[in-house]
Amino acid sequence: MSNFVGWARTKPWVIPVIALLVLAAIFLVISSQVAAYVDGKLITPSQLEQRLNIVQFSYDLQFGHTADYQSDFARQNKRQVLVQLAEEYLLLEAAQDLATAEEQAEYADQLLGWLKDHLFAGDLESFQAKLASHNLDEEALRIYFGNNLLLNRLYEQVVAGITVEEEEAKAYYEQHKSSFDQPEMVKVSHILVAEKEKAEELLAQLMQGADFALLAKKHSLDEESAAYGGSLQWFSRGQMEPAFEEAAFALEPGQISPIIVTSHGYHIIRAEAKDPAKEQTYEQVAKQARERVLAMKQDQAWNDFREQLQRDKLVLLLVR
Repeated sequence: MSNFVGWARTKPWVIPVIALLVLAAIFLVISSQVAAYVDGKLITPSQLEQRLNIVQFSYDLQFGHTADYQSDFARQNKRQVLVQLAEEYLLLEAAQDLATAEEQAEYADQLLGWLKDHLFAGDLESFQAKLASHNLDEEALRIYFGNNLLLNRLYEQVVAGITVEEEEAKAYYEQHKSSFDQPEMVKVSHILVAEKEKAEELLAQLMQGADFALLAKKHSLDEESAAYGGSLQWFSRGQMEPAFEEAAFALEPGQISPIIVTSHGYHIIRAEAKDPAKEQTYEQVAKQARERVLAMKQDQAWNDFREQLQRDKLVLLLVR
């Protein structure tokens, strides 16, 4: 011991280094068991893992078929997911009396039912397989959805009573007038098939004068538009896949495109109408202007509430 003391005296930097190593070792031990400390409550690595799985599950449902899909989206955003989970602990504490357990359960069941019916077309085996592939079960989603009801009600409580005066909406319109301009719009019909040979066959029939709407109703895989002869809603640039959009805006009303390939399959497009870009007066967009200002004020109120909630709370994130 005396040798160590003498050695430490000749090398005074040793003690701080040893202290740091000890602290680092303690941190590693703690961080292996705790992902975050939130005002007296602990978030464990397994709880963080479950939230990462839910985030990836939701992301896959929404973006699983897009060209820029990321199979490790949740992992790449692990730190941000933990930040949101820690904040959620504080928000749920503030919202704990805003819904009963029965209301949360009913809300969760409604969302689960919608998920099964609309995104899995009632195929419960596919739904369960998708959950299992993300290491999830229905109970995990049920708790997550039930908590969402509390968070939604807390938000509604915070922003309740916020209004927008006419002068605010007009001022916003004048400052952002160009953002209210109506962009160029097109309306088209399309036929979607899975195989190139089928698309070539249908295009040949159209070139020989076949009725586009009838072919769409009979052959298009887009069932929603097929019921209306392939007709789609008006859309502007940035709403469709690039190849589809480029073809649609290049056509003149009545023209039929060559075969267009997207992530959905093979399309044949017919242009129905075009509406050029144009300015809009305040009277035309007054409702939209008020909605934008209202959303801004609500966001500000919600952000202020979140900041105030976290102000005097000790939050330690132990996972990078």
